[in-house]
Amino acid sequence: MACMLLVPGCTGTARYKYEQPLNVVDDGYRTWYEVFVPSFYDADGDGTGDLAGLTAKLDYLNDGKGGGLGVGGIWLMPIMPSPSYHKYDVTNYQNVDPAYGTLGDLERLVTECHKRGMRLIIDDELNHTSSQHPWFLSATASIQQNPAHPAANPYLGYYNFVRGRPAIGSYAQVGTTDWYYEDQFSPSMPDLNLDNAALRAQIRESTRFWLNKGVDGFRLDGVLYYYGGNGSGDTDRNVAFVDWFVDYCRTIDPDAYIVGEVWSNASTIAEYYRSHASSFFAFPFAQATGVVASTLNGTGADASAQAFCKATAAWQRMLQEYDTQAIDAPFIGNHDTARPAGFFSGDLQKTKMAGGLYLTMSGGPFVYYGEELGMTGSRIDEDKRGPMQWSDMVTTGMTKGPPGMDMPVRLFAAEDVQDGDAASLLNYYRRAIRLRNENPEIARGTVSVLGGIADPEICAVAKVWNGSRIILVTNTSEEAKVVEFSRTVNQYSGIRGYLSTTGAAVTLRGDRLALPPMSIVVLK
Repeated sequence: MACMLLVPGCTGTARYKYEQPLNVVDDGYRTWYEVFVPSFYDADGDGTGDLAGLTAKLDYLNDGKGGGLGVGGIWLMPIMPSPSYHKYDVTNYQNVDPAYGTLGDLERLVTECHKRGMRLIIDDELNHTSSQHPWFLSATASIQQNPAHPAANPYLGYYNFVRGRPAIGSYAQVGTTDWYYEDQFSPSMPDLNLDNAALRAQIRESTRFWLNKGVDGFRLDGVLYYYGGNGSGDTDRNVAFVDWFVDYCRTIDPDAYIVGEVWSNASTIAEYYRSHASSFFAFPFAQATGVVASTLNGTGADASAQAFCKATAAWQRMLQEYDTQAIDAPFIGNHDTARPAGFFSGDLQKTKMAGGLYLTMSGGPFVYYGEELGMTGSRIDEDKRGPMQWSDMVTTGMTKGPPGMDMPVRLFAAEDVQDGDAASLLNYYRRAIRLRNENPEIARGTVSVLGGIADPEICAVAKVWNGSRIILVTNTSEEAKVVEFSRTVNQYSGIRGYLSTTGAAVTLRGDRLALPPMSIVVLK
């Protein structure tokens, strides 16, 4: 990676002289990388990405020696057998979809991840199955054979079947009978009855299956929909189920990492930490309307740097009121949301800074594949899951992407070009993640906002962890700024590292801290 850290020989930027030794802690606070397998890298030439292809590209993510993007873990979007392109409608909870490879391919991927100090988690779809799942086919066959008195069938209890269409909720008809089943997402995705004891036994069996394969945990899809219907969410019952699931996982692997999707407001998400899951995604900071984008686009009631710092500190306090071990999961975009390069209208500086803001938040952030290249996609879900842009010249490993997607709008160069460009978005992401890996306080520190800065476009927070203290000073302005920042009052000796969206250096002379436009500096 010739220009990874702006070393001598790279042009267009100031020479970076603050690289520190890596200090990677083996715990749940790590930078994760979300992968949609069929769009990532194709090892067998059929146009569909696969597990073998991902294994071949692990050094891009982390070579185990401090090179690559530097991520500490991978989240695989659904890999279990399914009739759909997205695989969120499972037909077998204990296998890999043949389009992606075999269980052996998964085991090799896990082994290679662990060699590099990386963990791997998989998507677990427990709210619903496919309507083609053998459980559902058996249950509906019993109903259709004798609607008045269906034969005794254990799978009838796996789903939420009712006779007569309920007045409230989303239900689909079983054939031409007067039986209906709950389907909050689609008739092809019948909802599971998570109170059923036999179903819970099946969930325990499949959970043990994957953990015994070496998988390090799970991402729980659609937690808000487990109970309550139509996304309104019965929080107490949802939390109780997640708590049950987490407890079981940790009887097998005490370090199992569980992150849940609760797409809701801040107070609701925080309450789910009562379940003792490791993390829940920080939706209030993500997407085009979240705190990060609003800060940079100047939207919202208070879009200042100081408001951002206060929001991150308040968010940490809120989560820890429910669980002192809470690991926040910040992100800027994922497979369901518009990609950030698009909602910053291709503004490279803002796109970089958005990454810098959430990658310096506490917790374990999630980078969506291709985000580090500035990939776009915002209309339909297929558009948000397009092919990883490895090269415009080399076709080896390139994927076709989901059927029906629009051709992506290209705003930035492919990976092979950005790799050698010191000023690229890719190399900015590498630096940001490297800073996290050099300074464990960034992820784990208790946050406090520091005062004494009058300019609302500059903020400072201290982070303290394990007896060590760092300071992050952030300039969200499009202008360079100079601030008097007392070493004595703020208890630091100098610069430990920085992120610069323009390539200009952060400098410190006496107590005068010079910050380039949209920059972040780590002081210690």
